[in-house]
Amino acid sequence: MDPCLPSTAEVLEELVGALRTSLMPVTTPSSASVSPMALPASYAGDAAVCGGFLLQVDLFLEMQPQKFTTERSKVAFLISLLNGNALEWAQAIWNAASAIINSYDAFKNHFKEVFGSTTGELSVSDQLLRLRQGSSTTREYTLQFRTLAATSGWNEAALLSAYRQGLDPPLRAQMAIYNDNIGLEGFLQRATRISQRLSACQPHEAAHQPFATTSGPSVPEPTQMDSTRLTCAERACRLAAGLYLYCGAPGHFISLCPVKPPRPAVSALQTEPEISTLSLLPV
Repeated sequence: MDPCLPSTAEVLEELVGALRTSLMPVTTPSSASVSPMALPASYAGDAAVCGGFLLQVDLFLEMQPQKFTTERSKVAFLISLLNGNALEWAQAIWNAASAIINSYDAFKNHFKEVFGSTTGELSVSDQLLRLRQGSSTTREYTLQFRTLAATSGWNEAALLSAYRQGLDPPLRAQMAIYNDNIGLEGFLQRATRISQRLSACQPHEAAHQPFATTSGPSVPEPTQMDSTRLTCAERACRLAAGLYLYCGAPGHFISLCPVKPPRPAVSALQTEPEISTLSLLPV
């Protein structure tokens, strides 16, 4: 037997070692199994933030299941985040050994019944119907609308109609050129962009107001009707829609506009014949 070759015992030992290594479970550091989730903020009973608080608790429990292996431990964790009136309520439930402390879902549902609504609060549908932009910016109004629309259950056509009706009247007039077939998301994005453009025009117009003169009538622009100047918003709206600036109609040029009056023809000056003063002398 060649002494350079491994013996049968050595080969078997090597095979056993490889098999033992393959069967051993792979261990990971304890820190790697913990999701870097921030601890939810404490809750004192404010109905306006109840839903957000419960969402953060659910996410924390879901991302770290190894820490909360029982239903009772999940309930205890939620209670540990309470203070004020909410903690007093939970303390009464816990001390009474209520059955709901043994089920996280049951405890959370009862929690929402107690803190999740206020007396006289409007439903989501009613809030959508009454929502108006008012003094808010278009971005703020759109964000509030998206928040309500996410839980309303309305179809896209109804949501688009509600959003359009809630817009500030000048902006709603600008958005009249768009049909509903562009979709809700497209309508919301266009409304935000047009609002930004209109806001950018307002400082420019205000900066030129002190330099306006009243010494004589202003000369009307040739591409507008009724001898009145187009505002910056109206001009931007017509340009964006591909409309003729003078009459607001599409599909023609200035020379073919059916509304614009023709230019008056320049005629030769006619003067009365000069009468000679000699013909007026007495004979």
